[in-house]
Amino acid sequence: MEIHITHGQGIIRVLYDGFASCLIIRRPVAVNWPDSRGSVGEYYAVSELSEDKKIILADRLNRSLTEGTEAEIMAGIEDFLTLFENGSYQVNLGKIPFDNSSFHVAISIPDDKNAGNRRFSGWFYPFQDFNYLYTLENKSINPERVQYYMELIKKGSRPKPIIFYSLYNLDPQMSSAFVLDGHHKIEAYTRLKMDIPAVFIARDNERYSPASELMHGARELLGDMEFEHLFQNNDENLPHIDFVNDEILTNALDTMLRTSERIDVSIIEVLIRHHQSASENDRKWLTHRLEFLRKNIHLNTLNGKKGLNLYSRQYIEDYKANVWFLKTLTSIMELDTWISEIPLE
Repeated sequence: MEIHITHGQGIIRVLYDGFASCLIIRRPVAVNWPDSRGSVGEYYAVSELSEDKKIILADRLNRSLTEGTEAEIMAGIEDFLTLFENGSYQVNLGKIPFDNSSFHVAISIPDDKNAGNRRFSGWFYPFQDFNYLYTLENKSINPERVQYYMELIKKGSRPKPIIFYSLYNLDPQMSSAFVLDGHHKIEAYTRLKMDIPAVFIARDNERYSPASELMHGARELLGDMEFEHLFQNNDENLPHIDFVNDEILTNALDTMLRTSERIDVSIIEVLIRHHQSASENDRKWLTHRLEFLRKNIHLNTLNGKKGLNLYSRQYIEDYKANVWFLKTLTSIMELDTWISEIPLE
């Protein structure tokens, strides 16, 4: 069934910039992105909002998802879709196969070395045919609620979760499936080892979201370590961000320049782009960024740090091209030499 939304409230939407996905439900709720260095499949994090602070479905929809007819469910979903942004949505009833589906729930892991930060909430390698991302943290799953649905299912009821597919025709492998509602229902079915009847909402997207919009959403949701990983690996999109007029992302970049042990090529190329610009504002912006880089805490090896890791270009005759090589700097003097060699001043 296709439903066209023309007066949507835009409360529920998904951003995707060709690299990462971010689900918005009034505010950023979940984000996932691939690990470009290959140690894991994808990283994944969700907000710490409790269920009652997210979208609460109307009583009519909740009842129909548990005990309603197909017509009642579709009527409730049509009302529910007014929370989405304008566009065309495919809505279908179907089943999630238990045997070849994987449900990912984020678990916050404290980072003792960096108070106030969080490690990556979770990571997964997509072994299964289908991956579904919870929009609740593990600690928000109520065992009593799961048991309630298990008893309903044993009695013959078939409560249904709502799955939102954001499909990208330009990059189908990066399409995301988010659990909007029904986490406890899914837990009940999986513990009973049953296929899961569900309501599927899908939207085809023909274009990517602006990288800056996605990064703003991710910055609100992610801890410093998580955001730095996303930032430094989202290299193809960083050149399209207007840092000069983006205080939020510039402040995030300054934090990395000052505290990161490693500055990747993606950030170096952003600095080079501003150096090569004819704009005076771009040059002023770069000057301030280099001030933060000179204050990098890893340059001071006297405090037990091992130095700052960054990249330098070298022409390789065999390749007839410049190649980036990782090197370690241990002093401001070495950094200033690197800046002049890149060059950035």
